[in-house]
Amino acid sequence: MHPISRILLPMDFSDRCMEMLPYAKAVATKYDAELILLHVENDAELAKTGSDQLEDLKVRCVLFDGDPAEAIVEFARSEKIDLIAMPTHGYGGFRRLLIGSVTAKVLHDIACPVLTGVHMKEEPAAKPAEFSNVLCAIDLGPQSSDVLKWASQLATDFRAQFGIVHAVPPLSPGIELLLSGEWRMKVASLARKDVETLLSGIGRAAAGVYIQEGEVAKTVCSFAKVAGADLLVIGRGPRDGRAGRLPTHAYAIIRQSPCPVISI
Repeated sequence: MHPISRILLPMDFSDRCMEMLPYAKAVATKYDAELILLHVENDAELAKTGSDQLEDLKVRCVLFDGDPAEAIVEFARSEKIDLIAMPTHGYGGFRRLLIGSVTAKVLHDIACPVLTGVHMKEEPAAKPAEFSNVLCAIDLGPQSSDVLKWASQLATDFRAQFGIVHAVPPLSPGIELLLSGEWRMKVASLARKDVETLLSGIGRAAAGVYIQEGEVAKTVCSFAKVAGADLLVIGRGPRDGRAGRLPTHAYAIIRQSPCPVISI
């Protein structure tokens, strides 16, 4: 799983894309990884991109022809990329609501982890990329153990605080009236035990395990903001390719998260 040896940063020279450079640099520096800058059009621009910020890194610049999303996916597969760093925004009036089409296709089609930036209409204030408070959101599905393992190792490598959040979906109003508060507590207790079992299975510990009730994406993102997380790690779906790799909850979390997201 770790260390990460190859990071792919697709470049279109927009401000949003340049925002991802500090995060890609932080990970590349930690793992002494090769940072590959991929562009589909202008090799002159590519050669000078971020040169003042990347002097101490192993950097490779690659020019690729074709459809941007297909080029990124094809290159990532052929080069066995360990992590792709991409902004979320596309263009147009729905940018606040929709992930850009290139990023959405990469998230859907690729198997490796993808680091996405904060999906905000207004550009966030510039600040150094820090991973000091890593929060992992899991749904207790089959992929949860792998996601936990990946997130906990990254937190350990960055000497970051490591927390886990699980959102219990709310009951419909009709069912809620039939069940007592004690039942709610039991559901939360069972979820906590399941998380602790997963942690025991991978031999890791967490600073906190938080069971929250509410709509999954909204609850996870609200908790990440309250907890002051500077990185959220989530699962992106099954790896069998039958339904793609961008289920509804993952898409919504990436769209709403107050901090960068690594989706596994």
